[in-house]
Amino acid sequence: MASRDNQACREIITLFADNAVVKGANGMIAATPTEITTFFENFFQDNQSLRHLCQVVITDGVYQAEWAVAGCKRNGKLFAFHGFDTYEFDQNNKITFLQVEIRQ
Repeated sequence: MASRDNQACREIITLFADNAVVKGANGMIAATPTEITTFFENFFQDNQSLRHLCQVVITDGVYQAEWAVAGCKRNGKLFAFHGFDTYEFDQNNKITFLQVEIRQ
């Protein structure tokens, strides 16, 4: 799990192209490799334990993952969310765009 394993976090980050853009559910935008690294490092530091379910749908070349997650924050608070991640990829199968959306 990337929240407890720095190597797993680094492996997630390597999935992104150098020109990738990540739009977080909180409105944060990461548009450089350093910003994307910081985004994921902060995410996994704040979210200590996560359990996901997801389903990926591909429509007209657009990848969308519907997900549900339950977890525990660093401060001990429990949470649960439902949302969608929308992905775009380059010809090298690196992620060039990720938008995270939380829905009720």
